[in-house]
Amino acid sequence: MANYILKEMQNLNAEDGKVVIPKMEVYSQKSLDDLIHYTTQMGSPFSSGVVKGVIDTLQSAMTSWLSNGHTVKLDGIGTFSLSLRFADNKGNLMKDDNDPMSYRHVEVRSLNFKPDARFVKQLRRATELERQAPGVVQLRQVKYSPEERIARALEFIDARGIITLSEYATLNGMSRSIASRELKALEADPDVPIASRGAAPHKVWVRK
Repeated sequence: MANYILKEMQNLNAEDGKVVIPKMEVYSQKSLDDLIHYTTQMGSPFSSGVVKGVIDTLQSAMTSWLSNGHTVKLDGIGTFSLSLRFADNKGNLMKDDNDPMSYRHVEVRSLNFKPDARFVKQLRRATELERQAPGVVQLRQVKYSPEERIARALEFIDARGIITLSEYATLNGMSRSIASRELKALEADPDVPIASRGAAPHKVWVRK
């Protein structure tokens, strides 16, 4: 049995700025050791060494294939592909046809995963959901207007040189997820003098 809650979330596209979504309550994270134990229990013919060796080989093969421009499809699980980004964190807005976008360095951002439809169907059949708590978990109210949040962030940057995601969220009384989305929008806005430097988890924001 799995539990869920109904959680109020910020939605900048909605007129009232709020939506409600069901969200899983996650109580633990399973590890490679847990997978090996699960695979080798109950009279399995596979030893823990064999299972770990297969997993290590799979990771090595996927690294080789993905890094050479292939996608990897595991039947019954899903398809993996690489996600890319510009390495200089200058955004992807092309100002005009003379903008030297083609000279920028590109690197791997992350790994995309598209689950197999059969896998999703199996999860639907196997998952029994029960509501964890009554009502809707309320979104923490934002204390300041967008203009005030920008001004407070710039004041902080001028005093300390940089501002982190946690500092921006705490400074403006926001959750980290909302603060992250807002900072991403701000750094892409040419009228806002805030730019990012570095990459997560060490990403910071500075004055342009």
